[in-house]
Amino acid sequence: MAGTNFLFCQLLFAALPLFIYLGSWLFGNLHQNKLLLKLDTEEKALEGRANPVTNLSKPSQARQIESSSLVMESISVGPSWWQMMTGGIKNLFGGKIHSYDKMLTYGRRVIIHRLRVQAIQSGFDEVINLRVETAMISKKSKGDDKTAAFEFTAYGTAIRYSASQD
Repeated sequence: MAGTNFLFCQLLFAALPLFIYLGSWLFGNLHQNKLLLKLDTEEKALEGRANPVTNLSKPSQARQIESSSLVMESISVGPSWWQMMTGGIKNLFGGKIHSYDKMLTYGRRVIIHRLRVQAIQSGFDEVINLRVETAMISKKSKGDDKTAAFEFTAYGTAIRYSASQD
C-alpha cells in the first residue's frame, strides 16, 4: 500500500508541470480569443467614421488646420506561461515565435484603436505621424531572462481642420 502511494505521488509530481503548462495554454488562448473578439466588436463600431490614423507626416487633406495636439496611448500585455515556455524553446533554435504573435498583434491593435477613440472623443479629425513602440519589460532571475510583459506605446499628432474651407 505504501509503495502504491509513493508511486502515485511520484507520477503526480512528474505530471504536475505538464498540467500547469497545458492549463496555461488552454486558458491563455481562451482569454486572448475573448479579448480579440471584444476588440473586433469595438473596431467594427467605428467603421465608416472619418478619422484616419496614418504614419504619414503630412495631413491627408489640403485644408486649413485649426489645431493640433499630441495624442498618446500605452498598454502592457503579459504572455502566458505557455507562451513564455515556447518562446524560450524557440529562442534556443531560432525562428518565428508564433505563440507571441497573437499577443503582439493584440497589443498593437489595442493601442491604435484607443488612440483613435481618444482623438475622436477630443474632436480631432485625423491622427498623422503615428509611431508605435514596443518594449520588453523583463526581470533577471539567476542569469535567466524572465519576460514579464510587453509595453506598447503609440503616439501621433492629432489635427482638427477648420470648419470653413479657404
